[in-house]
Amino acid sequence: MEAVPKISLSIAEFRRQLLHRRHRLLICVASLALVLLGASVIAGWLAHSESILPDNVHMVISTAVCLVLYGLGLGLALWRPRWQAHRLLAALTLAIAVLVLLEHASGQTWWIDFPRLHAWKHDLVPHPGRMAPSTALALLALGAGLCLLPGHAGWRRAARACAAFALLLGVLGAAAYLISLELLYSWGTVARMALLTAAGVMIASLGLYSLTRLEPRRHLRSQDLANSASLTATALLVAISLATGLLVYRISSNAHEQSLRTVMLYSARQRAALLDAQFNISNDIARRLYQRQDMQTLLEAASSGRVAADAAAKLAALNHMSLNGIAIQDSAGRTLVQVGYFENRPRQSVALNSPAGALLLWNGHYLYRTVDTYRTSGGSARLLLEQRLDMFDRIVADTAPSRGLSGIYSLCGRDSRYLRCFSQSPQDKGSTIPLAGNIPRFTVWPAFSGQRGTLHTIDYSGRNVIGAYEPVGGTGLAFSYKIRVADLMEPIRQDLETSALIMLAMVTLGSLILRWRTHPLLHEVLQSNRMAELAAERFRNAAEANMDAFIIMEALRGAGGEVEDFHVVYINAEAERMWHLRRDEAIGRRLKRLMADYRIPNYFDSYKKVIETGNAISEEVPKVFDASHPAWIHHEIVRAGDSVSVSVRDITQRKLAELDLVLREALLKTVTDSIPALVAFVDREECYRYCNKAYMRLFGIGPEQIISMRMRDFLGEDAYAAVLPHVGKALAGEAVSFEQEMDVRGESRYVEGRYIPQQHADGSVSGFYVMIWDITQARAREIQLRSQVTQDAMTGLLNRSAFMELLGDEIKHHYMKRQALALLFLDIDHFKQVNDTLGHAAGDELIREFARRLRGNVRATDHVARFGGDEFVILLIGLDAERTAVSVVEKLLAAVRRDVELNRQTLRMSTSIGIAFALTPDITPERLLEIADESLYRAKDAGRDTYRLQRVG
Repeated sequence: MEAVPKISLSIAEFRRQLLHRRHRLLICVASLALVLLGASVIAGWLAHSESILPDNVHMVISTAVCLVLYGLGLGLALWRPRWQAHRLLAALTLAIAVLVLLEHASGQTWWIDFPRLHAWKHDLVPHPGRMAPSTALALLALGAGLCLLPGHAGWRRAARACAAFALLLGVLGAAAYLISLELLYSWGTVARMALLTAAGVMIASLGLYSLTRLEPRRHLRSQDLANSASLTATALLVAISLATGLLVYRISSNAHEQSLRTVMLYSARQRAALLDAQFNISNDIARRLYQRQDMQTLLEAASSGRVAADAAAKLAALNHMSLNGIAIQDSAGRTLVQVGYFENRPRQSVALNSPAGALLLWNGHYLYRTVDTYRTSGGSARLLLEQRLDMFDRIVADTAPSRGLSGIYSLCGRDSRYLRCFSQSPQDKGSTIPLAGNIPRFTVWPAFSGQRGTLHTIDYSGRNVIGAYEPVGGTGLAFSYKIRVADLMEPIRQDLETSALIMLAMVTLGSLILRWRTHPLLHEVLQSNRMAELAAERFRNAAEANMDAFIIMEALRGAGGEVEDFHVVYINAEAERMWHLRRDEAIGRRLKRLMADYRIPNYFDSYKKVIETGNAISEEVPKVFDASHPAWIHHEIVRAGDSVSVSVRDITQRKLAELDLVLREALLKTVTDSIPALVAFVDREECYRYCNKAYMRLFGIGPEQIISMRMRDFLGEDAYAAVLPHVGKALAGEAVSFEQEMDVRGESRYVEGRYIPQQHADGSVSGFYVMIWDITQARAREIQLRSQVTQDAMTGLLNRSAFMELLGDEIKHHYMKRQALALLFLDIDHFKQVNDTLGHAAGDELIREFARRLRGNVRATDHVARFGGDEFVILLIGLDAERTAVSVVEKLLAAVRRDVELNRQTLRMSTSIGIAFALTPDITPERLLEIADESLYRAKDAGRDTYRLQRVG
């Protein structure tokens, strides 16, 4: 097995490959990232989980589906652009984006929002699951760009514009998300994207841009590089400025928000304490009123169901504490006496936990109603008090902490079904909200469990607020104070606009200064590059015009620093001709792989030696050994950094001229003694002038015995006569090849020979080279393979195809000789029963035994073949009469009838034979076989173990 070559990339090679394939790599990464991102978001929504990715459920399902489709489209556009499947996926993305924009324009909700799947997270959003308009615009541009690819240059430019537009929207959406742009400007909601959505749009934009860059590589001009450097520096300056601005903004806004939270928490805690104190004062009024003797007398009378006529006057006299109303009821709840009034239709009413039966009412102002039951000697009576909480109104109204911010308070209670919040203005009726959905996210909610603190959330009106919450004693009420973040951001927005103008001016000034300072350097670099390009162009022109092959290769080193291979950097046109490959097939490839694929001469050790020692090599070496076209090259190998430059010249003609001046024997001896072929040189007089060691070993003679001997004397008359035509062609200047048997020291050998003429520059032939290969073993293997092809594997007899070819030849031969022949068609009687009862192994053994008996009872000149299964044929040739064929058949029947032992059982075997006897065969092989087959069936119909004969011709 061929060894797997060791793969080792140097750092330089890795960088080169990365630079060359960076766009493909970026497309693959973008495609995979988009599919994984979209799939994880969809999984998060379906599993009601926010932990799969940070903020994963802030991206809606329709956006995630579009990202998955687009990721698949990028991959198909890269690997299978001819399928056009990427355009179908891009069209689906386009369709979804258009439908979303139509939704925003019409206010309708269609199936693409999947509102039910989003309800668990977005139940307070007006349109759960709807894609942001900026996201839809970005996906529209991305889909249109992907539909344009692959295409001509104009379409690629349009696709790049789409990618740039989508990238701009992604960056704007991410910035809007990071700085909460919707809190600063009303239009910020339109620009905002979820952070993962913005990331997905930017990844898709980069993937689309990279897809447009997969065009044939061109040489970048120096001006292009200078412009790219300037643009990159400006882009980095803008990016750094934006990042710094965003960071400063986030730090300042967070610090401002944290400071405000501290103030709000203190304010909420202080006001909750004041409210609790007001309740305690009101409860104390009820206790002091009960302690009056007149009140106890009235309650004693009420417990018996009757009161005096002056009860109302006495009750009115007791109401010097600014109570709205005082009423006394009996134990059944009937009002016996009442002074003042009670609010019967409040806009909001909340039952307090303590004291029992107490109610906090709202009807333009706060009212506090208590119901106290007192035991008397006659039973029980109830005292109802209702008082206006003017101090309460002042406490909850005074909620602006500092800097003119508009604070909004919430004083709420709850029962088993509803959250009930009191009015925030005299015209407001208050709010009653079912305890469902996102109620636990409201500002006031944590206070019901006794907690206190601050949070940033969306209130029940859909406003983005910062709130502080505090429980109001043991009443079961909760007080919260919240500020709209938009009001909080008002001073920050003004500062941000000012800072943005300053930053824009600074970035513009920095870009101008950067260009001013770098322009001389870039100009110098540009001039140097132009000079280098001019020098490189001159070098290329000189190299292409050079008659020598010129190759530049860079060394590839392994982990230990040793040279393991070379990377082809440049070859000229002459090197293309010499290596027999195109330039694009060589540049960028490894030398060892090229040597293996294109049979390039292996001079790796010489190249490695020059790299390691630094010493140049100039030497003459054979390009490749080919006796019909011997060639030599002169190469000069020079080290250049970590590369080698190789100059190769074909010196074959000069070498051939030298061979005419020196002794051919010395050269032939050096070259040919090292190969297994028999090599010799014969001059025009057919005298041997040289032979190699292999020649002498085969014939068992020394060089002195063959040199100067004529071919006729050395080979003998018969062998010489066989090669004489080839000798004549070789001396006429024609290279010839042949195969023949040769008697070598009494042993028959099969050889392959080649005579190659030695021609001079004037076309004259001074002799020819003799090359002989001993292919006896190969010939024997060929004969063996042919035998295997023509023989039946189980029996060793001829197979059907070989027999039919032989049958045609024998029919022609016997027809010409006017001789008779007979074709016997045989099978084994009841063979299927043997297979069914004793198994196929026994059946196979029976077939082999049957074949042995057939072969042993016919002449050696007759032909026996197996057609398949238990069917056999025998061709009896050279018959003088029909009786001869019949006697052979009877002999075969008797031989087959002998018992055979299979699986320790003795069976009687028999056969049926069909005979086609042709006296003078003028018939096709197929028809003769059909007649024999018909005769076989007649023999079977006659009861088997017999034969039937039909005459032909």
